[in-house]
Amino acid sequence: MTRKYDIRLLEKLKEREGKGNYKGQELIIKRLPDCDEDGAMDPRLFEDQKKMMKMLKIMPMFMVKKMMKVDPEHIDNLREMFNGIKSVPVVTSEITTKKHEVETAKGITCDVYQYTNEKTTKESPVLYYIHGGGFFGGHHGVVEESLKLMVEKFGFTIFSVDYRLAPEHPYPNGHEDVYAVLKWIYQNGEMLNINPEKICVAGDSAGGNLTQYCSTKDREEKTNMVKAQLLLYPTLNMCGVEDEFFKWDISLYPMIPSQKKGLSKMLKMFGGMTGGLEPLLKCKKEDVCGPYLNPYTRKDPENNPPTFVTAGEHDYLKVETLAWAAKLHKAGVETKAIVYNGLGHAYFDNCGVLPQTEDCIEEMGKFIIEHTK
Repeated sequence: MTRKYDIRLLEKLKEREGKGNYKGQELIIKRLPDCDEDGAMDPRLFEDQKKMMKMLKIMPMFMVKKMMKVDPEHIDNLREMFNGIKSVPVVTSEITTKKHEVETAKGITCDVYQYTNEKTTKESPVLYYIHGGGFFGGHHGVVEESLKLMVEKFGFTIFSVDYRLAPEHPYPNGHEDVYAVLKWIYQNGEMLNINPEKICVAGDSAGGNLTQYCSTKDREEKTNMVKAQLLLYPTLNMCGVEDEFFKWDISLYPMIPSQKKGLSKMLKMFGGMTGGLEPLLKCKKEDVCGPYLNPYTRKDPENNPPTFVTAGEHDYLKVETLAWAAKLHKAGVETKAIVYNGLGHAYFDNCGVLPQTEDCIEEMGKFIIEHTK
């Protein structure tokens, strides 16, 4: 299947690229490739979501909040939504997929998928990717086409894990799974035909939180497995702790008048969801606001690998993503931050649908190569 956009839009994204700044952190601003309206949704995204936008305009706020209610009794619809595959097949070359069963705890195994192609060698960079889904949804298939496209473009070895999900498996099961898989990758270089000194970790949304957990544990244990981390619109500050870098405000979201009402409600809807994970994870408040689930409040931001972050202009998590980048930058961590104008959340799931997804894959690839030389 071909892309749902003109491939020339990729070049337009690069040509129209600009710069910005958030609290001292330099930003790369990816303007819409085919729209000049500041604050407008990407035309492809708007076409996909216009029915929801119309519905949100007239829907009372209490109903909007009910739609995205997150608790063990009301997650089936959300899980179905998060598990849906939005990408279309665009990879034209052969990608080899190998499935591994990895023991992450006594009697517990997780499926890990390894992607390579004919360009991949033992010295190729290694990416360990952790999918998102609010800690209760998602699976490797949601991001598989994006990862395969990255393999096609760069020849990396990429691993993707299906970790245990809440509420069936409360916190910290999922976190322990992903870190155990990182150690398994690092310890099995010969079997996996990789150089374990070239590992980067990446993840989107809740997967970004899990990625940060891997980097944090790696630094705490002084194992130095992670050469760089890539956080795609990560959830890092579920407790909404304010400081010099973070204070969420709707005024930080440019919106054109015709879309403002729908977008504003969408932002509030997702904000309510990120703040309601405590009963789902079946953990205590001190865990939700602790240094692993809420890494934004850690006292050692300098103890991080080189970090790549990206967020959409209209993503509720944009502010905490950029705040984390600014905090790391101030602490002396090499940090790269990209904002995609006109997008909201979860664009990595839209391979072949949004040109920004492919551009993000290319930006990630360049960052990975730079930090695995």
